[in-house]
Amino acid sequence: MPHHRLNPHTSTRPTTRALLDASSRTRPPGRHRATPQSRTRTTLRTGALAAFVGAVGLTAGTAAQAHAQPAPQPQIPTKIALPDDVKLPAGLVLPPEIDDLAHDVLPPSVFAPGTPGIKSAVKPVSGTVTSGYGPRWGTHHNGVDIANKVGTPIYAVTDGVVLESGPASGFGQWVRVKQDDGTIGVFGHVDQSFVHPGQKVRAGQKIATVGNRGQSTGPHLHYEVWDANGTKINPQVWLNKRGVHP
Repeated sequence: MPHHRLNPHTSTRPTTRALLDASSRTRPPGRHRATPQSRTRTTLRTGALAAFVGAVGLTAGTAAQAHAQPAPQPQIPTKIALPDDVKLPAGLVLPPEIDDLAHDVLPPSVFAPGTPGIKSAVKPVSGTVTSGYGPRWGTHHNGVDIANKVGTPIYAVTDGVVLESGPASGFGQWVRVKQDDGTIGVFGHVDQSFVHPGQKVRAGQKIATVGNRGQSTGPHLHYEVWDANGTKINPQVWLNKRGVHP
């Protein structure tokens, strides 16, 4: 049987036109081209997704940065070592760490060295000196006045024994203590007393609080020192010799 030769101008491959026609016949019905509205929705969705991813990334980055930074460390007060030549009064306990609040608990003058051969003492109260020993208002002022608010702690100046605690003419209420050198310390105008006659006290022990009782122009401690003969001496000079400077 004779074979038919293909015409050179004839090809077994489908033409481009035929492919396009076939494709158009097999494509399911529907929109073949995106409308402007669909493109807008796609853009909005894409933008929202990008914003969400960016926000998540920023939050994660911030959290990671905060996690990487070390937490602030609390400030620990520095311990203070006292010089060897400074001696604390017997029975007085030094707090292990001293900061600004220690002045409310322990008078700073306790660390001041006094006259050699004389025992150191403790400031009777913190505050401001408003009147010293000597002439005042046409009379003689026998003590030193240290002003502070009512309720401020008053301390025993040295080791000693309480002689009196209670009402007193002119002072409203007082505490008298026989101090370690035989002198008598007088604490006048006190608001509250925490000791009783015959009680032994230690230097730095809280014995009373500042008041405004008796003949007083304002809340303060009136502190006097009487020698062994009962003579009222200058309490500031007596305190200075023991390293205390009100």
